[in-house]
Amino acid sequence: MFKKIAFALMLGLASAGAQAETFDLNISSDAVRAALSGPLRFGETNGARYDAGYLYTDDQDARLNVGHLGLMVSGDAGARSANVDVGIGLRAAAIDQRGADGGAVSVGGEFDVRLPALNRLGLVGYVFYAPEVLAFGDIDTYLDAALTIDYEIIRNASVYAGYRQVRAGVDKASGSDLRDNSPIVGLRLHF
Repeated sequence: MFKKIAFALMLGLASAGAQAETFDLNISSDAVRAALSGPLRFGETNGARYDAGYLYTDDQDARLNVGHLGLMVSGDAGARSANVDVGIGLRAAAIDQRGADGGAVSVGGEFDVRLPALNRLGLVGYVFYAPEVLAFGDIDTYLDAALTIDYEIIRNASVYAGYRQVRAGVDKASGSDLRDNSPIVGLRLHF
């Protein structure tokens, strides 16, 4: 049920706007994550964008499903010697694992740093965190972070490698956090 809702949400967002979207797919040894992001088109708001994604882990000890939907404001950070795009916003996550489910509203941001001389090579990352006061259900805290090195093969397609950490603290028993900590490889397509 959870997977069907997350998939339907992503398809709905994909059909809502048909330009300047980014599809991101990454894998690790036990997990796969897909995300779709792009600009929100309403009023005169510039820089507003959405982010929707789904993470599935197949680790036998902790099968973890996390769907998220985020709203963010992004733009140029104004660095003189580098192209730095930064986004700040909120991300709501629905978390499901055998025996524990709930969610969180996390606060965080993302960045994409490129040096003009090496503009096809970039450092891309994000971090979103929800303390106990912003978590509900069986979830106490939530952290989703990644840091990657990105290479643009062509301007609208890049490959990357890095590290991702997803952690959801569970209130049922101490030491039973749900985790996905792993090196990742991925592909980003801009269309």
